[in-house]
Amino acid sequence: MPKIVDRAERRREIAGALLRIVAREGVEAVSVRSVATEAGVSAGAVQKYFSTKEELLRFALDLTSEFLEQRWKTLDQSGNLLDLLLRLLTEAMPLDEQRRAEVIVINTFTARGAVLPSWAEFIRTGYDELQEITTQYLSAAQAAGDVRDDLPASDLADAVLALSDGFANRMLTSADPAALLPSLETSIRTLLSPANSRI
Repeated sequence: MPKIVDRAERRREIAGALLRIVAREGVEAVSVRSVATEAGVSAGAVQKYFSTKEELLRFALDLTSEFLEQRWKTLDQSGNLLDLLLRLLTEAMPLDEQRRAEVIVINTFTARGAVLPSWAEFIRTGYDELQEITTQYLSAAQAAGDVRDDLPASDLADAVLALSDGFANRMLTSADPAALLPSLETSIRTLLSPANSRI
């Protein structure tokens, strides 16, 4: 009896192989052949699930969001919303091979978006969704008294995302990425803490 292959799971395995290559060697090393070798399948199998390298890269980018959401679900939910936000942001930092690959893939897409309109729209849609989610989160945190309320939540969301992106990029080339975490926390707390508790 022929083996039944879960198409969705196989696509995830192939995209995961791409992320491992990116973490080790950079996006330049990505090809149908290299991804096939990493995934332990034939080049034809990769092309069966992804007709182009671009399609594979886009799926890998979507997968980075899924991985991050999965990590968020396992986080300690205790404490106030500002404390939780810091834990959420830490999970997006490139502190291990998996997260490093995710940040590199995101940066690759962002660079392409600077010169290719179709990629720009794809990236912009993702960032717009993230900005909206962050704004909603900060609005709830303001209502709970955990975050300053003298500025619009949307403005604070833009600042939080910019800080997060900046620290993630610094960590990519740092000899000790985790050493930057205290500075990330100081920056976020300075930006968001209510006036009566700001450090």
